[in-house]
Amino acid sequence: MNIAIWGSGKFGRLVLGQLINNTNTEVRAFIDKNAENLNLVDGIPVVSPKQFMEELASSIDIVLVAFTNGASIIRTLKELGVKKWGIVSNLVFEYNLKMQMNLKEDDRILWNDSLAVEKPVLSTLETNVVDYCNLNCKGCSHFSNLFSKGSQVSFEHFKNDIKNLSDKVFIRQFNLLGGEVFLSDKLELYVECLKKYMPETEIQLVSNGLLLPSQSDERLEYLAQNHIFVSVTEYSPLSGMREKIVNILKKYGIIYQIRPFVDTFGKNIDVSGKNNPWTAQETCRESRCHFLRNGKIYKCPFSALGNHYFDYYEIPLHFEEGIDICNEAVDWAMAVKMLDETPVEQCKFCGKEERFPWEVSINPRKEEWLV
Repeated sequence: MNIAIWGSGKFGRLVLGQLINNTNTEVRAFIDKNAENLNLVDGIPVVSPKQFMEELASSIDIVLVAFTNGASIIRTLKELGVKKWGIVSNLVFEYNLKMQMNLKEDDRILWNDSLAVEKPVLSTLETNVVDYCNLNCKGCSHFSNLFSKGSQVSFEHFKNDIKNLSDKVFIRQFNLLGGEVFLSDKLELYVECLKKYMPETEIQLVSNGLLLPSQSDERLEYLAQNHIFVSVTEYSPLSGMREKIVNILKKYGIIYQIRPFVDTFGKNIDVSGKNNPWTAQETCRESRCHFLRNGKIYKCPFSALGNHYFDYYEIPLHFEEGIDICNEAVDWAMAVKMLDETPVEQCKFCGKEERFPWEVSINPRKEEWLV
């Protein structure tokens, strides 16, 4: 079986490394829109999409898309007329998961003949399960230290949103976070809801890990049994607990990753609103962290939660953003494309990021977010 890998970066090379050991496949080429700047990657020729269709398409059995947010090129794949393709899950790269020898049976690959791709595909969507946090990082991008302790996010709103959204788009990966995700006493309900209405969607919990040792056996077993991914971000309070956390996750067979140690944070809010939105989008860390909140999908957490910051500090600004899930006039194919590719009005309020040492901020000042 002749394979072409779309994406010649780290993700693509990881897939190549796995397929080298697969006697059923042979990687014949990488496809990359920047092919003119490349020649060979790991001994494999790199071609542009146009060159691939003109010179190689007839000899390739499968195109595997292997780059972050790969689902964003489904429209391109269809327009080019690629006959057989599969989108490799971001989680294969992030968690270094082993792909199956029989690729067609690998549920980490979204195939072009899947019923899911009959709907517009959004690579990733996320939401808070609680708004408050046990850590309260200075400059938190979700403004968790501006929410009162115990601030809950309505599960009923979430359930209605997921039910309505499931008919309109396919979500490849859904991230549940906060705040701190393990502060939620309804976490299992969120997971069950996603499993019911979006059974093919991969679910990831994003956590600072500090509460993992206090989780019940029942909850940890539930996460393992339901194949829930757990991504732990390591801050300095976790450093002395790292081995303990890893042992717990391994004990229960939970698929996990410990993300690189975080010793700095960034701030970029500019209330002048005079920034170039396209430039802001290109440099933004969260421009593809699309966010679900109370019946709307937002481009990023700031777009969704920024009004809470403005209200808290009595700043005379208010965002009117988001795609209304219940609006029957929405063209979801176009909406998904614009979420990925087009800045929103809020982007004008994102300036050049300034980095500062990570620390806890219990009584934050508004300047901790401002440039």
